[in-house]
This record gives sequence, C-alpha cells and structure tokens, in this order.
Amino acid sequence: MGDNDLILLIGLAAIAGFLLLRLRNVLGERGGFEDTDRIRRAKEGPKPPAEPASDVVTPMPQRAGVEHDDDIFAYAEPNSELGKTLREIKNADSSFQVGAFMEGARGAYEIILTAFENGDKQELKPLLDPSVFTAFSEAIDQREQAGLSVEMRFVGFKSSEPTEATFDPAAKRAEITVRFVAEVVTATRNAQGEIVEGDPSAVRRINDVWTFARIMPSRDPIWLLIATGG
Repeated sequence: MGDNDLILLIGLAAIAGFLLLRLRNVLGERGGFEDTDRIRRAKEGPKPPAEPASDVVTPMPQRAGVEHDDDIFAYAEPNSELGKTLREIKNADSSFQVGAFMEGARGAYEIILTAFENGDKQELKPLLDPSVFTAFSEAIDQREQAGLSVEMRFVGFKSSEPTEATFDPAAKRAEITVRFVAEVVTATRNAQGEIVEGDPSAVRRINDVWTFARIMPSRDPIWLLIATGG
C-alpha cells in the first residue's frame, strides 16, 4: 500500500468515526432529553467563566404551608395547578428537575423541527409518539411527492415555558405542555428550485405548543412528543 493510499484510508476512517460519534450523540445509548442536552452544549461551545460568588446571601422567603422548591418556583406558582402537578411528578420520580426538563425540551424542539424540515425520519422516530411520527412521516412523503424541498436554519429561542402538566398516578404517566417561541430562517422550493414559500434571508418567528410524555419513574429517559399545536 502506497503512502497516498494510507493517507486516504486514515481520512476515511476519521470521517466514519465522526459520523458515528454524531449519531451516538443524537440518539445516545437510550435516546431522549439526556442526549439533546449534550448536543446543545456541543453547539454552544465552552461557557465563559462564572462571576465570583458574592459573600452576601439573601434567603428566599418561605411560603406558609408550601414546601420551598426553587426549581418549581422558577416556572410556576407553587399553589397553581401547574405547580402542584410538577410537585406530584417530582414525588413520583426524585430525579426529575423542571429546569433540566426544560433544557432538554428546547434541545428536542430544535432537533425535531430541523429533522422534520430536512425530511430525516430516522432522527425523528425515537423522539416521537408513534401516532405523531406517522403524521410527520406522511407530511414528509407528501412534500417529497410534490417535488418540494425545505431549507431551514434554526436561529434560537425568544421564550419557552411550561403551560400545563398532568400526572396519572395509576399509569405513572406524566405529560408536560410547553409553549415555544422561536426564530428560524426557512424557505420552500419547488422542483425547479423556485421559492414558493418563505425567504432564505429573513428571520421568521414561530409559535408552537408541544406536549411531551414519559412514565415516571423509568429507566428510559425519553420524553416522547405526543401532540403539537400552535
């Protein structure tokens, strides 16, 4: 084997290793929000060093008759239905954290939205409830049959917040609905390459309401997308 052949072989091996690593990061050994967190951190790059902590600590006021939990207070009033249900979910699974869930939900939203626009069913399937996957898959097929293709770039989030939650103690099933306001750049082209919708140079704001579900507790960390709306 010559030197050129050896260099080519090493290059191909490096590319294969990169693709395998990316697939493992997207789906992981078990998939779910744990993996989307890892993808987001890789995209964002290293974070700047944190500011030195102040020596002065102001304690949060305690609320009468309410167990103090900053993780819940950050997203819901503790006496609200949402706050009470999030507490139920925590009681069912001590590892559950609302902040971690929201970070994972944002990562899942970006991955699912991008995969749908790219027509990537393989990336979508492990993150969607079967009925939702069927609907997404049919929409992708219809788009391809019409000769349409989508160019999409995810810009970022303007806001994201949990709006509703339910927990079925008998089934141990938790559902959390999240409202996303995001910005994307998107354009749809026909078979001739002409833009029929959108603008590849303009940022567009989109509003989505998605519901995720998971059995609590479970060894499987996946929160499946079970419903979408606007």
